[in-house]
Amino acid sequence: MLDADGVLPQSEIGDRTDLSKATVSRTLDSLEARDLVERKRRGMGNIVLLT
Repeated sequence: MLDADGVLPQSEIGDRTDLSKATVSRTLDSLEARDLVERKRRGMGNIVLLT
């Protein structure tokens, strides 16, 4: 995330970490609940932003 200036498609996070889509989604849910990231809908996917 830091190398991407704090903005990265959610699908790319899964690709870079080899985590399943479900694991990435649950992890981002947890981070969103703590106001560390924000997800915004972009087309068919989400963009993840550091807050």
